[in-house]
Amino acid sequence: MVFKDLNRKAWLVLCLLVLSTFPAWGNLNFIKDNTLFSAPTVTSEKSVQESDDFQKILSDHQDWNEQIDYDSSKYDVQYTFNSELEEFIKKQLSLYRPDYTSVVVMDNETGHILAAVDYSRKKQVFGRDLAFTNTHPAASIFKVITAADLLENTHINTDTEFHFTGRSTTLYKHQLKEPVGRQRWIRSLDLKKAFATSNNVIFGRTAIENLTPAGLKKMAEKFGFNKKLVEGVNLAPSVFNLAQDQYNLAEFSSGLNRHTLMSPVHGAVIASVVANGGVLRHPIVIKSLVGLNDKKTIFPPLKKDEVVLTPRTSEDLRTLFMGTITEGTARSSFRRSKYLLEKLEIGGKTGSLTGGEPYGKRDWFVSYAKSIEDKHDKGISICVMIVNQKKWYIKSPLLAKNIMEYYYSTLFPQKK
Repeated sequence: MVFKDLNRKAWLVLCLLVLSTFPAWGNLNFIKDNTLFSAPTVTSEKSVQESDDFQKILSDHQDWNEQIDYDSSKYDVQYTFNSELEEFIKKQLSLYRPDYTSVVVMDNETGHILAAVDYSRKKQVFGRDLAFTNTHPAASIFKVITAADLLENTHINTDTEFHFTGRSTTLYKHQLKEPVGRQRWIRSLDLKKAFATSNNVIFGRTAIENLTPAGLKKMAEKFGFNKKLVEGVNLAPSVFNLAQDQYNLAEFSSGLNRHTLMSPVHGAVIASVVANGGVLRHPIVIKSLVGLNDKKTIFPPLKKDEVVLTPRTSEDLRTLFMGTITEGTARSSFRRSKYLLEKLEIGGKTGSLTGGEPYGKRDWFVSYAKSIEDKHDKGISICVMIVNQKKWYIKSPLLAKNIMEYYYSTLFPQKK
């Protein structure tokens, strides 16, 4: 009966007194803090233990055996490799026989490495180790990261026009100044064409004028440089250093240096970021370990996907990648593949530079392909790295094109 006699003002005073007895309530933001309504995050002790077991068992795993021993127990290693696809790649490499080759194919949806095949002409043997080494100059593949930084963080878009003089494959200091007056041989290209033709001058000068060493390094690390990419495999991180001066920034941005190093596996990952709408999906090589004694299955620790780019920037990068196929440095390998281009969206980036280990002129091609007709298809990403020492035997885009044709004519229909 007492509460009935309280007027509105008295009710307000009473409520304030009650709230004052619970000071913690005043610290909650019921709009921004949704922890009161979301399910708590629970970390399973079992999953953590299995993750630790996975790392311990594979800590000394140096080869590619399908069965390994650890602590008096035997384990079957379940790899992600597709035997049919790898057999086709081996036949291609046996046909052309480059000095050294590494081919990596990645499923964009799952992150599974479907193929990792190396070849040595001199020894006439196949392997996998070259695909998982970081001793290879990235060359113009790094223009992907530079383009991403330009598109994401500056006013530049795919149609922005630039002027340059001299050869597009060189990078002299006098070329890094904006052409003025009536200089002879001044040419103009937009960013799409500069990317497609791998113009060193435009990428070097544009980086000096619009980017910073710290910003470019940050974007490189978003794409996976200086980071561990794969669990269960000894793959050293790809290397990108901070530029020390303006010319150094131009060298790094254009890829015209021997200090930026990456692996063929990372090359496939870079292409998959573009294909996946700006999301980095960590590659998976080992699906699971199965104990032969206790039949226990141990799964690898899963790394979360990382958002690298906004959807808009990712879309622009896809435009640049497709330009390489239709009007750029990979055009000659795809010009007779009208049927393939009608069925698939294909994009890529080429690169070439002499150096690295094994020594030779690297011919890179990182690319992706996905079905136009099947909207659910996330596609595959392919990295082909050919090391030529004396002669050229096959261009990397042509080898990638042959793999795309085989995958979508033979393997993709089996997935449906």
